[in-house]
Amino acid sequence: MLKYLLAGGVAATVAFSGASAVQAQERFTYLLHSTPTNVFWQAVKLGFDSACAQIDADCQMVFLQQDGNFQEQLNNLEAALANNPTGIITTFAGGNIFDEALARAEEAGIPIIASNVDHPDGKYRLAYVGQNLETAGYDLAKALSEQFPAEGPIHVLIGVNGPGQVWSETRARGIQRYIEEMAASNPDREITFERIDAGLDLALVGQRVAAYVQSTPTTAYFDTGYWHAGAAVTLRDLGKGPGEVLLGGFDLVPAVFDEMKSGYIQLSVDQQPYLQGYYPVHELYLLNNYAFPAFDVDTGKALITPDDVDALLELSAQGIR
Repeated sequence: MLKYLLAGGVAATVAFSGASAVQAQERFTYLLHSTPTNVFWQAVKLGFDSACAQIDADCQMVFLQQDGNFQEQLNNLEAALANNPTGIITTFAGGNIFDEALARAEEAGIPIIASNVDHPDGKYRLAYVGQNLETAGYDLAKALSEQFPAEGPIHVLIGVNGPGQVWSETRARGIQRYIEEMAASNPDREITFERIDAGLDLALVGQRVAAYVQSTPTTAYFDTGYWHAGAAVTLRDLGKGPGEVLLGGFDLVPAVFDEMKSGYIQLSVDQQPYLQGYYPVHELYLLNNYAFPAFDVDTGKALITPDDVDALLELSAQGIR
């Protein structure tokens, strides 16, 4: 089904592009909450650049100098508005901090698409292209729980990588909801969890998870990003065997693939970042030129296991997955 939608979308775009030679060039700006060193965003950028090339748009993706610096992202938004673009794509990891500026964009008639992280109230954007974050967290915990021991206590560690950031808090809330439901449905069994500030760096996450499991018997560690790969390294250094502490998280970056092949990561959720860059561009183009209203796109919560890795490695090397 995905292949059909992609093929149909691209074909339609090519057809419209061929009929639009007299139209003014689109100018789109994509604003996000991370730095260029975060490998996840390179797949988003590839999708964004590919879509922009297909419609010959003048596009700019604006990264941050400091991950999660929402004042910097707001400053970037103000600079983008000053250039009067024909469309803005933005992430809402900072929640409501952008509302006043986006209200002015709305008044000026500049269309806005949310991508990767939606506005917490669904405001100031015409559509959201990205993952249902809470559901993805819940489904990750549910799927990994199938590998929990059949008997004895269960203790889960939830790593909130970006405390206060919408994407991390929302995924963590989904994970927590499943563990709470599991505990409620098994009243005769000890099922507990704890949340920690895990950090946004592979080495730091690894250090914090290692320190925790050395002092607290832990069944599983859930990361809200791809930094469970860092936990895999330190668990191995501690002499823990694959699966001794189950690991689950998000995104298909090379470090995650490596640790899935090593047996230390059991599950990772793919939100298909390429599509989070690709679809918003075409939605803005079709809106501006053909009055097609923007529409939400759930880019998914595919549960990837070690058995899936080999089939995805070539696409990962191309930056698509």
